[in-house]
Amino acid sequence: MGKRSTRLAATGLALGAALSLLGAAGTAGAAGAAPSGTTGYAATVQANSNLRDAPRTNSRIWGTTTKVTEAGVACYTRGQRVTAGGYTTDVWYFGTVIDYDIGHIYNNVWMWGGNVNVGADPAPGIPGC
Repeated sequence: MGKRSTRLAATGLALGAALSLLGAAGTAGAAGAAPSGTTGYAATVQANSNLRDAPRTNSRIWGTTTKVTEAGVACYTRGQRVTAGGYTTDVWYFGTVIDYDIGHIYNNVWMWGGNVNVGADPAPGIPGC
C-alpha cells in the first residue's frame, strides 16, 4: 500500500503542477489594451519563443524571446498545427513583441498560440487576419 500511495501522490502532484502551469499560461485577458509601442490586444509571450515571418515552424525566425515578454496582438490565423509541452494548437498570432532584456521591438511577427498567453486559442475578441 505504501508504494501505491506514493505513486498516486506523485501522479497527483505532477498532474496538479501541469494544470497549474496551463492555468497560469492563460491568465492574461485578450481584451486589454496593448502595451505602449504596440497595437492590438495585450498579451504576453513565453520565454524562449521563436518569433517568425509566417505561421509555420519552417519559416524564418526574426528573434527569440529571452523571458516572458509583452506583446500587442493584432489578429490570428490558423497555420501549422504544433504540439509542445503537452499543448496542441494551429492558432498563430500576428503582432508586435517587446523584448526589454535586449531592448528590441519585433514588429509584424507570428507567434505560435501555445506560447501566447491570451486565455484561449483563438482568444475571444481578437479578429482573424
